[in-house]
Amino acid sequence: MAGAVALALAAGCSLKARSTTASPASAAASPEPSSAATPAAKIQITYAHPNDTLKSLKVTQFTGATLLLKEAQSDGKTASLVRFDGGAPIWAIRSGQGVLGLLSSAKEYRPVTIEYGKLPTGYVQEVPDDGPPAPLDPGSYYVFRIERASGSTNYEVIKVDPDGTVEGYDAEPRAGTSYSLCCNVPESFLELNPAPDANLLGP
Repeated sequence: MAGAVALALAAGCSLKARSTTASPASAAASPEPSSAATPAAKIQITYAHPNDTLKSLKVTQFTGATLLLKEAQSDGKTASLVRFDGGAPIWAIRSGQGVLGLLSSAKEYRPVTIEYGKLPTGYVQEVPDDGPPAPLDPGSYYVFRIERASGSTNYEVIKVDPDGTVEGYDAEPRAGTSYSLCCNVPESFLELNPAPDANLLGP
């Protein structure tokens, strides 16, 4: 099982919420001071296996979100099933590591931190075709997908508020552009846009 993925968000903005679940798809978000004028994100990655490596990272931008339902968990927390609008890949990178170098050069492909938009050494950018990706846009949502060579995959959803504040939650993909977010996501994260049939289900 893979370790947690920590999402450190920076841009002179504070973090409003973070997930605390401890699972292969869990992530902890924390604020980090920065002098940048626009929001930025740094992904801190851990590896459960000594020879595991980062295979790929993909960031998808969404323009809106709708709460479909809330689901009570056995630990007393609440997960939210959310459908995101749109879905355009804005940054995707993959390892340039060859099969023969899987063991001998594994350390070179085990970055512990990746800053959004900055290509790590040994990696190839697939999206966009040329140049850096667009800066994070206030008011939008972003899904970070982190896949390791072992097949372990983590997801994190963040929202950049108009005031520059960044929120992040662990996510598990569901059908289409829906994700289950954990845990205790406030309505403000969804801009008070619940579906008419949104409800709270038991464990």
